[in-house]
Amino acid sequence: MRNIFTTRLLTVILLIAAVCLGLAAYTGAAGQDSPVSAAVGTVLSPLQKGVSVVTNKVGHLVDHFQNYDEMEAENKQLREKVAELEQQVRDAQVALDENERLRVLTGLVEANPTFHYDMAEVIARSPGQWATTISIDKGSLAGVSENDLVVTAEGMVGYVSMVAPTYSKVTTVLDTNMHAGALVTRTRESGIAQGDYELMGSGMLRLSYLGKDSDVVIGDTVQTSGEGGIFPKGIMIGTVERVMIEENGMDNYAVIRPFVDPATVTDVYVITDVTSGQVQSTDQAAADAAAE
Repeated sequence: MRNIFTTRLLTVILLIAAVCLGLAAYTGAAGQDSPVSAAVGTVLSPLQKGVSVVTNKVGHLVDHFQNYDEMEAENKQLREKVAELEQQVRDAQVALDENERLRVLTGLVEANPTFHYDMAEVIARSPGQWATTISIDKGSLAGVSENDLVVTAEGMVGYVSMVAPTYSKVTTVLDTNMHAGALVTRTRESGIAQGDYELMGSGMLRLSYLGKDSDVVIGDTVQTSGEGGIFPKGIMIGTVERVMIEENGMDNYAVIRPFVDPATVTDVYVITDVTSGQVQSTDQAAADAAAE
């Protein structure tokens, strides 16, 4: 019974609302305001405002998504442009590095025209704390052979100790297997430049077999002497850091800091052909001129 009453009441209310809406529409079409239309307007006004607010927010949301798509497309273009510019910077740096290597090579060739140099890059170093060996990206296919000297514009890096078709291993000046006839530029005293276990940790090597009355002092430069027939004369090795007395008390030896740090060198030059055993280094030329 209660449900029947509720249903009838709802039906009556809906009919009254429909009549009111109809009257409001009629009077509105006629250009007249009526109490009914005013009442209906009062009732519907909050609803209209709510619908308007929702409609505006939906419009703003649509605009937002449209702007987002535009911004995303613009950001994509900017990212692509940045990537393109970064690649141009990398290409320019590669070109600059190549020009620098060629400049150094030109200087080496001008100083020693009887040598044939092959540019190479360091691709690996010996594991551990000490760079006693390094690997370079040139091998027998490029004309590299065992015992070829490896240098930079500053001086000696080491010598080729193993050759494969496309790469080689270089024993550096720090390795204990490295022994090179050496000469003190200023005094012309000779000795053997060699790696030393106690010194390699600090990136240095020793010049052995100096006489007890040696005149070598801190700051003297050391170069290859050409003795032994393996390494050409005049390749700079390093600078004297200390002069020490051997344990036997009979000789002196010098601690040398190499001009080239094998732990950081990246570009090197392999002397693959020597038609003369003489290298005219800058320090040697100055010493020869002073002697004259």
